[in-house]
Amino acid sequence: MHTDCTNGRENGKGCQIYVCATPDGKALYFAREKKGHEGVKDTVTEDYQGILVHDHDRTFYNYGTDHQECLAHVLRYLKGSMDNEPDRTWNKDMHSLVQEMIHFRNGLQLSEELDPCKVSEFEERYRKILETARKEYENVPANDYYRDGYNLFLRIEKYM
Repeated sequence: MHTDCTNGRENGKGCQIYVCATPDGKALYFAREKKGHEGVKDTVTEDYQGILVHDHDRTFYNYGTDHQECLAHVLRYLKGSMDNEPDRTWNKDMHSLVQEMIHFRNGLQLSEELDPCKVSEFEERYRKILETARKEYENVPANDYYRDGYNLFLRIEKYM
């Protein structure tokens, strides 16, 4: 299930809107006064027993049985890194790889098994790009103005 939280308005007053959506397109929306655990309380996310796909909001790691960062968010963060760190190559390479992996997976039938050789190839390329990122940040550390690219690198390394 995909879950996310965004700002919104309810009856003219600011609120947090929690979205819970299934792959078949069904979605529930919950307006809450607060973010975090208080916002998740009494939503579908609170009791969900499956994989949660989200934007890496740490609150969501306390729910569900497993987690995946939303790839639309990863691509957006990579684009931000490309715009703000144009001298780096890892972000461009990872953006291309993630798009290729999504295209590959979307080309399969839901019942179709993933080819282990293709998955290993993707994993090897992923690791090489992470090595490039590590070297690029060792040579030219992230600056105080823009750390999002570096933080993304650390996160996608940890949660590969």
